[in-house]
Amino acid sequence: MKRMTVLLLSFCLAFSMIFAGCGSKTETPKQAESGSKAEDTAKNQQSGQKVSLKVSCWGIETDPNSKLIKEAVELFNKNNTKNATATVEFTEQEQYKTKIAALLAANEAPDLFNTWASGFLKPFVTAGKVYSLSEGLDKDSEWKGRYVNGIFAPLTFNGKIYAAPTTQTVVCLFYNKEIFEKYGLKAPQNYAELKTVIETLNKNSITPFALGNKAPWVGAMMSELIANRIGGSEPFNKVYDGSGTWEDPSFIEAGKVMAELVKLDAFPKGFNALDNDPAQALFKQGKAAMLVMGSWAIQQLTNEESAIKGKLDVAKFPAMNNGKGSVDNWLGQPDQSFAVSSSCKNKEAALELLKTFSDPAIQAKFAEAGNLVATNVKIDPAKSNPLALKVAELQKDMKELLIFYDVGLGATIGNEYNNTIQAITAGKAPEEAFKKLQQFTQQNKEK
Repeated sequence: MKRMTVLLLSFCLAFSMIFAGCGSKTETPKQAESGSKAEDTAKNQQSGQKVSLKVSCWGIETDPNSKLIKEAVELFNKNNTKNATATVEFTEQEQYKTKIAALLAANEAPDLFNTWASGFLKPFVTAGKVYSLSEGLDKDSEWKGRYVNGIFAPLTFNGKIYAAPTTQTVVCLFYNKEIFEKYGLKAPQNYAELKTVIETLNKNSITPFALGNKAPWVGAMMSELIANRIGGSEPFNKVYDGSGTWEDPSFIEAGKVMAELVKLDAFPKGFNALDNDPAQALFKQGKAAMLVMGSWAIQQLTNEESAIKGKLDVAKFPAMNNGKGSVDNWLGQPDQSFAVSSSCKNKEAALELLKTFSDPAIQAKFAEAGNLVATNVKIDPAKSNPLALKVAELQKDMKELLIFYDVGLGATIGNEYNNTIQAITAGKAPEEAFKKLQQFTQQNKEK
């Protein structure tokens, strides 16, 4: 799932070159926001005609989440106050990313469209193709207050929000509570406790972490959490905006921690040549005690065929010694997000449709389908996955949603970061590895 997201980002960034050639046809962000929503609505009311909204989504129409999106659209059509009717069209994910980029480049965008965060959305915002939601959210505190704290960060540019998420995905520290209870262990709250857990598990012939790092994005996720726990969000944010470098002490120290974990035998033997699936099999078989993985793994870990169903628990990734970053910062991304095109003629109606996607009844159904939702909706425990409910409970204190590095930076630099962490876990000195990464970044960053 995550690798597919990375691939689509590099494709979309290429389309930003198209926007540069749109000339006078392309609105700047300020121009895109200058139209009055009240004027749009007034014109529609005066004409007596129904407002039409076209919605474009990725996915197959028969997918569970697609059915829920259709249900939300039907609810909007029945209850909205803007005399509006919305229609939704689905496109298979790989085709969708091509289609939506082409439509936006040609000034033929639908009124609302699915978007990924950060590196995918940014070129569209820069080109003035997307309408800011900030004013609408600020005017409707009830709507804005529905969302999980920090979830808008990867959808915000220059202080303004440009998309509203429906679901989310986050990286979790899963652990086998049966193993932990057997050896008198508790979920580690800090790095010192984590090292004690690792030592105890190794003494009892249990692999501490199920890590298969042949595809290096897996180990990179752990390193990104460690880097944030050490230095907070500022170092990466500076790399992202070009004002900082990979040679910041927090990245170097995170590399040293990853190298130390290798020396502590925290990972399976030959982990850098091990695929993710066989590594997760070690966890499912009870041969490894912990797993750092995205929430997309919850359904696989807890389905009827899983040998560890009922033995799982989840915790926040531990703090680093004297670190600046909070344990309430979560790594991941908002998902199934919707943006409003700057060319949409009925922005008030579009905002009401976005609000409908966050409706508690709709969000509860997304949760019952196995999703981590984007809002603080109350979920019926009897209808939902207990492990997903635990993650949602842990997230109530979330301060920030940190974007995956290879999502925020795009595939070229992001994948090189992943390769850098793999090289460090294979024995390369962190200082040398990050110096090389900085040189690569300078050579390959967007002009």
